[in-house]
Amino acid sequence: MTLDTSTSTSTSTSTSTSTSTSTNPASTATRTVAVTVPDWPLLAALDRHQRRLVEESPDGEPAAIDPAVVPVILLDQHRVTHSSAAAREAGALPGMKRRAARAACPEALVLEADRENESALFELVAAAVDTIAAGVDVLRPGVLLMSARGPARHQGGEAQLAERILDAVAELTGWDCSVGIADGPFAALLASPPGRIVRDGRSADYLAPHPITTLRSAPVGPGWGHRGQPSARRTERRLDLAETVDLLQRLGITTLGDLAALPSAAVADRFGPDVSTLHLLARGEEPAPPATHHPTQPILAETTLETPLVRTDQAAFIARPLAEELHTMLVANGLVCTRLRIVARTEGGEEMERTWRHDGALTVADVVDRIRWQCDGWITRSRLGGPSTGAITRIGLHPLQLAPAGESAPALWGSAGEAAQRASRAFARAQGLAGEDAVQVPVRVGGRLLADEMVLVPWRSEKPATHPGPWPGSLPRPVPTTVFRDPPPVALEDADGRPVVVTARGLLSAAPARLLVLAPGAPVLQRLGLRAGSSHPVLAHGAPTVIDERWWTPQGARSARLQLVVRGAGDEETAVLALSRTGSWTLEGLYD
Repeated sequence: MTLDTSTSTSTSTSTSTSTSTSTNPASTATRTVAVTVPDWPLLAALDRHQRRLVEESPDGEPAAIDPAVVPVILLDQHRVTHSSAAAREAGALPGMKRRAARAACPEALVLEADRENESALFELVAAAVDTIAAGVDVLRPGVLLMSARGPARHQGGEAQLAERILDAVAELTGWDCSVGIADGPFAALLASPPGRIVRDGRSADYLAPHPITTLRSAPVGPGWGHRGQPSARRTERRLDLAETVDLLQRLGITTLGDLAALPSAAVADRFGPDVSTLHLLARGEEPAPPATHHPTQPILAETTLETPLVRTDQAAFIARPLAEELHTMLVANGLVCTRLRIVARTEGGEEMERTWRHDGALTVADVVDRIRWQCDGWITRSRLGGPSTGAITRIGLHPLQLAPAGESAPALWGSAGEAAQRASRAFARAQGLAGEDAVQVPVRVGGRLLADEMVLVPWRSEKPATHPGPWPGSLPRPVPTTVFRDPPPVALEDADGRPVVVTARGLLSAAPARLLVLAPGAPVLQRLGLRAGSSHPVLAHGAPTVIDERWWTPQGARSARLQLVVRGAGDEETAVLALSRTGSWTLEGLYD
């Protein structure tokens, strides 16, 4: 594997501009090294499959599987997440469902993703990088981050440091990795696959031409970009990186340079603090670390094991009590941990440690996972030919980055603290007095119509299964802020007073000129002047979107939705979403 260092020696490369035309100030981001193993989940699954074959074949070791030659696909929840080069050439691409991938490449070796195995096995790579430089942080399995300043001086330069890391990983693990060095973790991650070293202060220039879709790999932690995971800073709402990128694309922002050119204040006002972090990364900077807090007494959770830990299944039993002990200490001091070091001591006196980063506060479940993964990794690496590890007799948790709990608290009730417990007791009492349905919470389940996307379920009851789609004909984001559970009936007329309908070909019979409200609706309609019997001019309208529901069954229905801008009370313009079914119109929602 070669390392491209042209950006550090030439001013004519695609990742840098001439000094006379650049107006970027010196970057305030930390000089960062990113080490990535391409397609790590696929490599980890292949390694596990190969070891299983060795155990099942007593006659000899089977031949190693080369993913460049043998088609291999990796599945997670019946969908392809990674595919080898041979599988991609045959048409089995990431994102396909199992059936489609097997149809495109029937001879492919199908493997299932295993996060536990990926995390434990990646300790081999981290240990190999540790032989070159200390202070390695695991961002996620497959990606390591570390500061570049000290190790680069020790190795004689950044290019020499990158070459030493490449050689160490290849020699000690047998896997190829790539190394990128730049200002800030995001630029370093993007520079890693091509193996580039971006000159000091030029990360913004390097990032600018990259497509906005690269934000999907932004180093913002497990709380981002994963459906069902809470946002790091605002746990009462969910942020999905894929949806955020899709919204930015529909707004005409196609590159990181387009996003970086937006005013910071406008991004914060329009999108909130989470997207402001992405804006900061697109400018070649990095978020400031949380305000560190140093308690009067150091916080440390340790346990001495009566039975030395020699098997990976033992780690699950000691992880939760230790994580809960640390959590109790943090709560007592009003703190949260965002960076954790796990330290283990063996019966031979050897001490091992590994640091884990996290975007936002580490919960008990997060700490339990990392203890289990790390112990599994230390035990597994000796069995796979790595450095020998004796029986673990002591495990300690050292919080490296502490912040006041209020900085990570949600705007309303969160998942921790006295306020959440009071709210929980009040909800339980209300349900005890008035029944289970007295307290209900909204849950997104998916659907074509806005009223079908969310359902109300009793608090603390089992949530219904979600149906992520795809939903042909569903409304793209952003959706109306007000959705009517009981849509009020309306009528559309053209300039001559004739009813406006949607034809069988999905076209309007005429341009709508007036919106008539036929019956009283929700109080929000009254405030906007959309009262029963009132008529309102249509100022603008879009093209109708036809929705065919279950067209293959006798119960199938055909409908269409139309976006309109009408003049309400006091000449105020109001954007509404109208829905046509069986020739009748209703209001499905209102936009802010």
